[in-house]
Amino acid sequence: MDRWSPELRRALTRVRPEFFGWTPEQQLRYRAALPADDCAAIVSFLVAALAGTDAAAADLVKQEREGRLPLGIQNRVNELLLPLTGIGDDSFYLNEHLGERRSILDFRTLRAYDEDDHDFQERARAEEDPTYEKQAYLGALRACWARVLVGGRLTYLTLSMAAAHLYDRISEAGADELQRRIPHRYVRGPHDGERESGFIRWDSRVDAGGQEAMLDELQHRVWDYEVTRWRGLKAEWDALALSGAYALDVSQTGESNLLWVFTDKRALDKVRFDTFMADCRAIERPIDELDAAAAAEVGRVNQFVAEQHQSLLASFDPKVVRLRKRRKILMHPRAIDDLAGEDGE
Repeated sequence: MDRWSPELRRALTRVRPEFFGWTPEQQLRYRAALPADDCAAIVSFLVAALAGTDAAAADLVKQEREGRLPLGIQNRVNELLLPLTGIGDDSFYLNEHLGERRSILDFRTLRAYDEDDHDFQERARAEEDPTYEKQAYLGALRACWARVLVGGRLTYLTLSMAAAHLYDRISEAGADELQRRIPHRYVRGPHDGERESGFIRWDSRVDAGGQEAMLDELQHRVWDYEVTRWRGLKAEWDALALSGAYALDVSQTGESNLLWVFTDKRALDKVRFDTFMADCRAIERPIDELDAAAAAEVGRVNQFVAEQHQSLLASFDPKVVRLRKRRKILMHPRAIDDLAGEDGE
């Protein structure tokens, strides 16, 4: 508890005073599965403590409850809270849903968590689609969120497998090349903004200057390529058995962010939650390896898009339109507001 700020101690004393009379084991289990009501009360106390005046405190607490706390204050609250919610040398906190009546203490290593989540997801897909073929576990992390303290300061973590990281790079490059070859933009459709059962319908249409049909066909070919390549990358990196990790500093102004990319499932076996950063550093590999792999994949997808585009230019008949199922997208009003905020509107 030497990392605990006076504000955090006072907050917990007010919300759960009996905590300090519990055994270390009881305290750890409480912290790892902090009840939602307790967490909300502690956060409100921390927000008020940061405000300075009673008037400012009331306003900030209201903003926090509405999910619109200023980013700088939100980061500071997360930093103050982490010694309570996190575990181990780095106050590691996995910002992912772990299931009912489960906590991070149920998973000793990163692989234990990841494989359990993979199995759950595969069962869910099979239940939804009886024809679905379950995929073997080769490491499934993709943009998993976590938090740690580094030198006493908050650092946000993103955890991914190398195959998933490269898939994301392929998708970005493919979209850029598609835009270069067939310039397009999305415009509002006739049903955009309509309310339905408390949700708001999101309806957009692509405008490609008359090349919409060709763009649609090329886009689906690129998507098929990306998914196929992702599966290939999983098998290839698993076969390499490098058992390593790459660290990418993706920090922004005023916020520390670190991306850990793991080569294969064996690497996840070597990373424990209570010694997370030290374990990752112990298996760290040169980032040049990952950069070279990403550059090769970007080259491949760009070549694929170019070849497919040339093929369509030579043979595509816009009068022959494939029938594809269109999905209706309904979004919660709050999600619409969040997206508008990200766009600065």
